[in-house]
Amino acid sequence: MVFYRDPQVNTEEMLSIIRNGLGISKVQKKIIVVGAGMSGLVAASLLKAAGHDVTVLEATQRVGGRIFTMREPFMDGMYLDVGAMRIPHTHPLVLEYIKKFRLKVNEFRNTTPQDLIFANGIKINRTIYQQNPDILRYPVAPHEKGKTAEELLTMAIKPVADFINQNPAQNWNIIVREFDRYPMSFFLRYNPVGPSLSPGALESIKVLLGLEGFPELSFPAILRELLPLFSPDIHFYEVEGGNDKLPNAFLPQLKEDLYFGYQMTKIEQDPQQVTIHARHTLSQKPLTVSGDLAILTIPFSLLSFVEIVPRQSFSPNKWKAIRELHYVSSTKIGLQFKQRFWEREGLQGGKLMTDLPIRFAAYPSHLIGSSGSGIIMASYTWEDDTLSWDNLKEGDRIRNALDNLAVVHGNQVYEYFLTGASHSWSQYPFSGGAFSMFKPNQETELFPFIPVPEGRVHFAGDHTSLAPGWIEGAIQSGIRVAREVTDLPRSY
Repeated sequence: MVFYRDPQVNTEEMLSIIRNGLGISKVQKKIIVVGAGMSGLVAASLLKAAGHDVTVLEATQRVGGRIFTMREPFMDGMYLDVGAMRIPHTHPLVLEYIKKFRLKVNEFRNTTPQDLIFANGIKINRTIYQQNPDILRYPVAPHEKGKTAEELLTMAIKPVADFINQNPAQNWNIIVREFDRYPMSFFLRYNPVGPSLSPGALESIKVLLGLEGFPELSFPAILRELLPLFSPDIHFYEVEGGNDKLPNAFLPQLKEDLYFGYQMTKIEQDPQQVTIHARHTLSQKPLTVSGDLAILTIPFSLLSFVEIVPRQSFSPNKWKAIRELHYVSSTKIGLQFKQRFWEREGLQGGKLMTDLPIRFAAYPSHLIGSSGSGIIMASYTWEDDTLSWDNLKEGDRIRNALDNLAVVHGNQVYEYFLTGASHSWSQYPFSGGAFSMFKPNQETELFPFIPVPEGRVHFAGDHTSLAPGWIEGAIQSGIRVAREVTDLPRSY
């Protein structure tokens, strides 16, 4: 399976910056960072260490952005990562910060031979499915029989993968140029370079690989971001005690510079300075901060509501990107049970893939074998699959997720159920979606302009990288923007 490497990212240089910093800046400035997600924290940390006067505005009462570890209403010290939940071993910058802060990690068991599949009314595990893929009765073409969803997908993308592997730095760009206009499902159904898949094969891929919510998104974007999840060569980690321990590790250095609860409402810039206007989300108290530069890390889905003065200080191409960049909706539902009944069924980590509305469930990789309670991420949906859940009230989401789990695990789920909670990223007022992912033509038309500064305003966030939706992309962008601004003059 192909792993994407952004040719513009010098990983060794970025690792060195994490370890050693940027060095003291020749031109120390007052810099305003908007957003205390990972990109904002990384940029603020590096710039403060370089001698700059840094102010960080954060609309919520916590750091981390879309690293969000939910601890309430769960009991017994249990938690659920409703945002970023797994760290691939191929993401060295995240692992370097984990090492820097001396955090402990567990293996995140993304998949196991015992993974459950419940589709077309049939319940089996991954091992049985791999031995006889036709058991699920998907109406595949004769030449597709006997192949798993992973094998069908690999067969379809093999010409592209082989081409990329010949020269990744050069050939990824060619793939984007040639195929950015293709939605994922269209490419697989009417393959321009390899075997096309039947509707039945495509259905099995969407259900069993968790891609059912993504058919309209760009083929290269899906290839780059999601397919490594299904590689047999990849393994994952999670931070012991919850992934929010990573952003919280920045607090000792930055707590004096952080203003919690302040949401940006207006950006003004002139030849001498940039001014950020904000309002407290509870008290409505206004706050105005001026500086030499501002770094915006918030999603473009939220930036569209911010007044920009003068409007022409942002280029037409930036405005187009702010309006059009697509953000993926995503909803997670966690259910806590007083006994870890799934472990008695041989499920130690791993997942459930199903055509039931919950679509995808994950069994906890931590505390395996313990006698206490545990939390199943009972539903993880994306895009169109979230709509039926987001229309429900919280109690109805939990009840329906419990009912879906009961179809797979039986009525014991009702006996052992303690509590549950959900989080919809599209309905969360501080994100406007889970992460950005390109629609067809957006990478070629929008991305070149997304990270480009506009006067005194600079941009970071995973959406400004080619690893959106991953902590790695956020860190890449935070290091890039810190390096970009540290030695800039105060006036230019």
